Amino acid sequence: MTIRGDSTEYELLNRWCGTLKFYDKPKSVTTCEIGIREGLGSKVMMMGIQKRIGNVPYEHIGIDPYNNLKYQHYDGREPETADYTDEMRIQMQKDLAHEKNFNFYHLTDLQFMSLFNSTDKVFDLVHFDGPHTTRDVLREALWFADKSRKGTRFVFDDCEYFNIEVVAKALSYWSFQVHEAGKNKVCLERMLWM
Repeated sequence: MTIRGDSTEYELLNRWCGTLKFYDKPKSVTTCEIGIREGLGSKVMMMGIQKRIGNVPYEHIGIDPYNNLKYQHYDGREPETADYTDEMRIQMQKDLAHEKNFNFYHLTDLQFMSLFNSTDKVFDLVHFDGPHTTRDVLREALWFADKSRKGTRFVFDDCEYFNIEVVAKALSYWSFQVHEAGKNKVCLERMLWM
C-alpha cells in the first residue's frame, strides 16, 4: 500500500517529528494534522513520533471535512471548490485503518475547535495544511497555541500563500520561534513555559 500526498518536503516533516524535544518525560503525546487529504502527512508524523516515544500513550488527530467544500484557499483569491471527494476520504480511512493511534474527525477546522474548545489536551506537534488564508491559519494557530507546551512544534505548509510573518508574530506571545524553514514549509517551536 502506497499512501500518496499532495504536498512537498515530507522529509522535513519527518525530521521535525524525529527531533521533537520533550523537556519533561511526557505522560502522553498528541499530534494533529489539519487537512489530511490522502494521508501521507499523517503517516509520516505517526511514524516519526512513534519511533521517538516508545510505549508512551500516543494519539494522532486528523481533521478534514472533505465533501468538495467551496472555500477561500489562499489570500487574495476567490473561493473555489476543492477536489476533496468522499472517495478520497474513504481511501484515506482504509489506508490508515491499521494505525491504532489515529483518530479522524470528519469536520472543518472551525467545527473541531468549537467542539473541543474546553479540552485539556496538550498538543506536541501540529501540521497546518488546511485552509491557507492568513485569517484561517492565524485562528487555528492561536487556538492550538493555547493548548501547547514548551517544545511544541507548529509546521505550516504552503507558507508562501499566507502571511507567515503575521502568524509568527502572534505566536511569539507564547514564545514560539522559527526553528527551521524549507521552501514550502516552516517549523516554529515553543521555547518557554508560561
